[in-house]
Amino acid sequence: MSPPHDLNALVAAESVRHRRRRIFLWSGLALLLAGIVAAVIVLRPRPLPPEQRFRSAPLSRGPIIRQISPVGRLDARVTVEVGAQISGRLSEVLVDYNSPVKKGQILARIDPASLSAQVDQSAASRRAARAAQKQAKLELSDAERRLARIERLAAQGAESQENLDNARSAVELAKVRIESAGAQLALQSAGQRLAQTNLDNTVIRSPIDGVVISRSVDVGQTVAAALQAPVLFLLAQDLKKMRLLAAVDEAEIGQVEAGQHATFTVDAYPSELFYAHITEVRRAPILTANVVTYEAVLEVDNPELKLKPGMTASVKIDTAAADDALRAPNAALRFTPPVEVGGEAAVTASSAGPALWTLEGDLPRRYPVRVGISDGRLTAVEGDGLAEGLEVLIGLTPEGRIHYGLVGGGGG
Repeated sequence: MSPPHDLNALVAAESVRHRRRRIFLWSGLALLLAGIVAAVIVLRPRPLPPEQRFRSAPLSRGPIIRQISPVGRLDARVTVEVGAQISGRLSEVLVDYNSPVKKGQILARIDPASLSAQVDQSAASRRAARAAQKQAKLELSDAERRLARIERLAAQGAESQENLDNARSAVELAKVRIESAGAQLALQSAGQRLAQTNLDNTVIRSPIDGVVISRSVDVGQTVAAALQAPVLFLLAQDLKKMRLLAAVDEAEIGQVEAGQHATFTVDAYPSELFYAHITEVRRAPILTANVVTYEAVLEVDNPELKLKPGMTASVKIDTAAADDALRAPNAALRFTPPVEVGGEAAVTASSAGPALWTLEGDLPRRYPVRVGISDGRLTAVEGDGLAEGLEVLIGLTPEGRIHYGLVGGGGG
């Protein structure tokens, strides 16, 4: 059996160890809690600075051009269809595709054999009519001499009244025959001229200086001009001067007027820019697939003959320009800050007219503006407090959209 003092010492030692364990436990818990609090303080997200929530761009100053972009087609300024006025077989075709021609140059001939015979026949008929007219004049002279003789005898009582009347009738009848012969001569003369004209029309000539765009006939082919003149050749006048017909949408036609300049490209030369200017805006509407367009006629120089009739052109017409304008990105005019940051100004911005927003301190500030012409990327603006270089808001950054809970949405 242990002495009493050893038992007391053992109890005392165990009590000390128990107190130490409690102290270590509570100290550990205090340290753990302090670590958690420190981690929370260190790792919690810090507020995103305003300049990191918004995207911005500076106002700039310089020229700005408003353009519209219709599609058009190239054509010769003057195009003439050359046809045949008479029927017959083609005996000669003297030009081909792309042949240059001069005014009056012979393009083709129709076999003139039958028409030459008609000219000869008409000439013979005219000679016969002229002979009949001479005969009628001789008969008149003879009738007038007989009338004069009978009138002298009747005055002496040696001739009857009946013979006198017959002589007078013979004179009048001779005059009528002369008139009829003259009319017949005129008729035959007209017939001869018509036959000669038909003969001349067997030679088909160019009415203009130009080039042959198309030829639709060959030697030996018979053309029939009974109802309408068949088209044998299509001529274009001087392809060094062409025209461009641009189809302008009805929503944009109010911006287009004669004298405006334009540029265009064609698929054949995609890297080359051609120049033109508007000479006419036609009022006739053209309806295609329920879309109304109007034709603007542009004059084009083609000195190298690169452009050809029928080419499709992508046109840009300069409808307005400013040489020294204060320019804002179009995105800035569309931007409105979130309501929670823009406040009442953001709520009423859509109904208060166009405006730009800048970041002043932690909050956006609204600047009302008057907008001018736009080139589709920049717009001319005027307003109090605006100056070149002023940073205007154009949208939210990805972090800004997350900050305002607009992930997947717009943000202005």
